[in-house]
Amino acid sequence: MQKRLESLFWAGFAALWGWITLNSVLRWQYNGPAALAVGAVLTAGAWALARWVLPRLNSLPQRRWRAVFGAVFALYAIALAAVAWLLAEVPIMDQAAVLHSLPDLLEDGRFGPYSDYYIICNNNLGLALLLGGWYWLAGRFGFSPGDSLAGVAPGIALNVLALLASAALLCLLARRIFQTNAAVALTFLLCAAFAPFWLYAPCFYSDTLSAPFVLLALLAFEGWQRRAGRARLLLAAGAGAAVFVGYAVKGSAAVLAVALAILFFLRAKPRQALAFLAVMLAAIALLAGGYRLWQRAWLINWADEEAVGMPVQLWLCYGSHGTGSYAREDYDAAMTQNTIAARRALLSARIAANYAAHTPRTLAAFLTRKAAATWGDGLYNAEEFLATPQRANWTHTFILRGQPGYMPMVYYCQGYLSMLQLLMLASAVRAVRRRTAGPLLLAGVSLTGLILFLSLWETKARYAFNFTPLLLLLAAAALQNPAKPPKSETKEPAHHER
Repeated sequence: MQKRLESLFWAGFAALWGWITLNSVLRWQYNGPAALAVGAVLTAGAWALARWVLPRLNSLPQRRWRAVFGAVFALYAIALAAVAWLLAEVPIMDQAAVLHSLPDLLEDGRFGPYSDYYIICNNNLGLALLLGGWYWLAGRFGFSPGDSLAGVAPGIALNVLALLASAALLCLLARRIFQTNAAVALTFLLCAAFAPFWLYAPCFYSDTLSAPFVLLALLAFEGWQRRAGRARLLLAAGAGAAVFVGYAVKGSAAVLAVALAILFFLRAKPRQALAFLAVMLAAIALLAGGYRLWQRAWLINWADEEAVGMPVQLWLCYGSHGTGSYAREDYDAAMTQNTIAARRALLSARIAANYAAHTPRTLAAFLTRKAAATWGDGLYNAEEFLATPQRANWTHTFILRGQPGYMPMVYYCQGYLSMLQLLMLASAVRAVRRRTAGPLLLAGVSLTGLILFLSLWETKARYAFNFTPLLLLLAAAALQNPAKPPKSETKEPAHHER
């Protein structure tokens, strides 16, 4: 029964992801088939690496392998930091608002005049606290938050560390799941060649800073599967803690809680699953309760809550029409009302009217258009953040519209996304007939949850960025059969793929 349920899930995931992939090609603003052709070439190159080149690494003694991998990863870290420094931008939009609120937080532990911003955009409070703690530490070395190059330097450093942590955690998951040097190397190469990691390196915002916590939840679940007794309860609590911190930084991470609950029941007996679920939810509730109390008792001045506060229906309203992105008219309409309750009623009526205007066919087209915009942009809207550079240098021949390297970079990014989509589709199709490792199933369920969530919520391509490591993990899984080392090349049985 369990295997059948998992097979049915992967069949549905393959159908859903196949539809998104098809529409990503057809609806891309430039030449989608050309980008798909680039993706096919990259897929062939990744398959060749996994089949003929990387398996040779399985014969390396583990001590030498760790030294080689550590040296290569260190070079990657240096290069990523250098590119982040060159691409440093003047903060804009909500990133700027969060940065400008930090001096007040660092002065007396409160947000003062920025309280109204966090009443409206409470979802960015976790990001502000994370950055506030980091800038407090940077202040010991003379740095302070600001729009200048020195003012954004600590934020860029933290963001680079978050991206490197994501790559390292992905490689650790690959080791735990596939148990070969080749699989780790392949996963690292997929990360290193993923241009949005480089493009987002200077953009210290919730999209990137929440990604490591998504992976920590997966890693906790992987450990939960291998352990027994009290350790499993602790790991369930750890997964809940990772989900909460990820959620506090970027709200979409909450879908992981639902995905973990499903996996507990799929991979454990019902009574045990209930215990693990209770422990995870207790960890989340304890942290969330303390977080909310801290906001109410100290961090934010709530005096203007009725005057400026917005219900969650605002973001659902954004997602119910047009491109599914921010719509000023929805905010302005809500602000014609004097109370939160009245705004909730008005926005609920607008949401109902927006969906009532659809026929089943037009609704399907609208949701497809939203999904293609969210999951079909190889740049992940990075061009929005990179349009305000701190200073000109050679990197801007690639990342600014109209410059000679811009379109080649765009096609590479879109082609790389096509490669990931094709590999994920192959991974899902194969999983229909073959039971997958728990973290891979958790990745698939989590991505499905995010697809469904963003079909209703306000969305744009960067909203999926914190779950991008899961795409890379599933793409790596598709190439693991070719990457399995021949027996003659493997000295220790522990290196074989399970």
